[in-house]
Amino acid sequence: MMSQENRLLPLPSEPLDRPLRDLAAPVAVPALSNEQPHLREYLAVVLKRKWLILSLVVIVTSLVTIQMYRMPSVYEASTQIQIEQKARSVVETGRGGAIQIRSNDPNYWNTQLQKLKTQKLARQVVLRLDLQNNPAFLGSPQGTGVVAGLRRLVGREKAQPQAQPDATNSIPVVNDIEQTADQLSPEQAQKLEPYEDTLSNSLTVEPVERTNLVNIRVQHTDPKIAANIANTLATVFSENDIIAETSGSQKAEDVLAKQIIELQSRIQANEQKRINYKQDNNIPLTDKPGADFVALRLSTYSTQLQDAESKRKDAESVYFAAMKTREAAGVWSIPEVIKNDNIQKLRARISELEEKRAALRVNYTEEWPEVIKLKEQIKELKEQLDKAPEEVFIGLKTQYEASKKKEADLRASYFAERAQAATQGIAATGLTDLNQAIETDRQNLNLYQQRLNEIKVTNGDRAAGNVSTVEEARVPHEPIGPQRGRNIVVALLLSLGVGVGLAFLLDYLDDSLKSVEDVDRHLHVPTLALIPAPREARRLLGRGAPEPEPGATTALALINDVRSPAAEAYRHLRTSLLLSSAGQPPKTVLVTSSQPSEGKTTTVVNVATMLAQTGAEVLVLDCDLRRPRVHTHFGIANTKGVTNYLSGDANVGGLIQPYDKLPNLKIMPSGPVPPNAAELLGSDEMRKLLYVLSENFTHIVIDSPPAISFTDASILSTMVDGVMLVVHGGHTSRSVARRAKQQLQDVGAHLFGIVLNNVKLEGTDYYYSGYYAGYYSTEEEEVPEGAEAAGAGGNGHGGAR
Repeated sequence: MMSQENRLLPLPSEPLDRPLRDLAAPVAVPALSNEQPHLREYLAVVLKRKWLILSLVVIVTSLVTIQMYRMPSVYEASTQIQIEQKARSVVETGRGGAIQIRSNDPNYWNTQLQKLKTQKLARQVVLRLDLQNNPAFLGSPQGTGVVAGLRRLVGREKAQPQAQPDATNSIPVVNDIEQTADQLSPEQAQKLEPYEDTLSNSLTVEPVERTNLVNIRVQHTDPKIAANIANTLATVFSENDIIAETSGSQKAEDVLAKQIIELQSRIQANEQKRINYKQDNNIPLTDKPGADFVALRLSTYSTQLQDAESKRKDAESVYFAAMKTREAAGVWSIPEVIKNDNIQKLRARISELEEKRAALRVNYTEEWPEVIKLKEQIKELKEQLDKAPEEVFIGLKTQYEASKKKEADLRASYFAERAQAATQGIAATGLTDLNQAIETDRQNLNLYQQRLNEIKVTNGDRAAGNVSTVEEARVPHEPIGPQRGRNIVVALLLSLGVGVGLAFLLDYLDDSLKSVEDVDRHLHVPTLALIPAPREARRLLGRGAPEPEPGATTALALINDVRSPAAEAYRHLRTSLLLSSAGQPPKTVLVTSSQPSEGKTTTVVNVATMLAQTGAEVLVLDCDLRRPRVHTHFGIANTKGVTNYLSGDANVGGLIQPYDKLPNLKIMPSGPVPPNAAELLGSDEMRKLLYVLSENFTHIVIDSPPAISFTDASILSTMVDGVMLVVHGGHTSRSVARRAKQQLQDVGAHLFGIVLNNVKLEGTDYYYSGYYAGYYSTEEEEVPEGAEAAGAGGNGHGGAR
């Protein structure tokens, strides 16, 4: 009967009479780096992260659903008004009280639409409806809790009754909203701002195209409040329009009446003023007396002023010249001092006394009384002469100041006379201005009386205004929002899109090796087998999968069931290993990994078991002298082993232990852990041990420490036929695996390929997942009773066929 493993192998498409070297040559895996991504690869990424996507969709959609049903329902009330400006030509008051004539405004329509959105109108509506004292206006009475949301989710929405207002606000309700809105204090206006903003945000103004109609829509959680606001806003807006239309004409009428009264009073006052003016100024109606006399007086003052100005200039020039001479050459150099008669007389007198004194000195001494008397006289005269120049200079200054004062007096008199002459001239012409003012006021009086009559005629047609209500708002019975279903669907789609995008992002950031394509693309070495994770293997077999036997180790439990995906994967690894060397199957195989906990020991145990099932003599050699684990999987003692032989024990047979379930499978444990593992493995004794064991066994499967952590694997790789590198699928990064591969190749090791271990098939290889699950579920009853025995007791190298 054909064994199970042979039955699972596809039939060869080449002729069966090929040479053995062609049959044993490893099959090259095609490079996929340049291929376009297949739709199934995208689907695999989504399936791998399906729980993440599903969790995100459920959480986001649930939160949005809860929030949607926590939000109160919104009702909308609509009022329709008509805005149509009537033809007019009105006299109104402008800035500064001026009267102006206004006609139809081309921007009237857009202006009215903007007025509907003003804060002032909102404030008037708030005051009219007393919304500041209504707690239902700002806060919905329907509740926003989870329970209220669930009630709205289960039950149908219905309009709720309006809450009673709580009159606690300090702003009273009055009918004169215009006066109240303008007379609010800053504190009261600030309190109304939240209500104004809420009303403005709930208001929508929609003009109807090609008509003069405007729809005023108000949304609120209370249907009655929405209807009241819409109707009240239309009413208040119409009232404001009437006030705006009539206020201009009324103001113009008031201004005209006031100005008519003012003109009449002014005309009467001006006439009385003209009479008094004539009496006060003695002005006849036909002549202007006194004009020649005023001109003569002005001419006299002008002549005297010119003469005084000339004398002042002369005195000023003499005084300033004397001052400069005094400062430059001294007071005796001033011409006026030199020419002074008094000074000349003093000099002559001193000369005369000097001559007398000189005559007396001929006969008498200085002590002679006459000489002393003359000397004292001369001294007194010299003192007078020394003071005389200063007196002359002071006299020049006094003369200059006197002429200056006289000029100033004449100038003041001249200007006073000229001012009096101007006053008399103005008085003569002021009568004409007064007459002209009286005539102008009489003309304005006639004009204002005419315009006042026109305003009274046209003012009666403006009381109706330009705004009228076409249709009032009704209390709505069905809510218009929020759009719960639409928002929930949008949240569902958005969360689904974000989840899928997040799945692709995580897949892009994940640099681990997950599939055969990843190994070929990044490591450029063949993949010997794809070993599924234990959970994946049990999942693929379904509920009928047998549980591991009590006491069975993890490694051997994977292949106890011959029809399990793990057993099939290891049979595939056995086949790939036997075909990995040209000419003959490899005898010594080293199994290592890039880092710890990647399943190399499990791979060693299962590969050796699968090779032993073919009938070949197989030895498991535990060369992991750092952390030996082979003996724990087979349940044997580790008291003696490899380290004993390398330390000098030449009895190889005494170090090898049998395995009861497979007589042709032998185990040589590591023995005691040595302190110098690398030195022992690199010794000649290790090469001798491999040589001796190769003579007695068909296959030797060697376990070693991780290649990156220790040099043991690199040392052993130079002594064996080839190396299998075990990689933890979805866990080991590309850079770590690439480094391990490069480290082995640098020492000249023959790398058979990669064993992708502990792989989640649903996320990385949907073919194997679907194949195993479908095959074993449909073929379970067709497996012959002796299939398991055939798989366990196959002869020779049946896995190589």
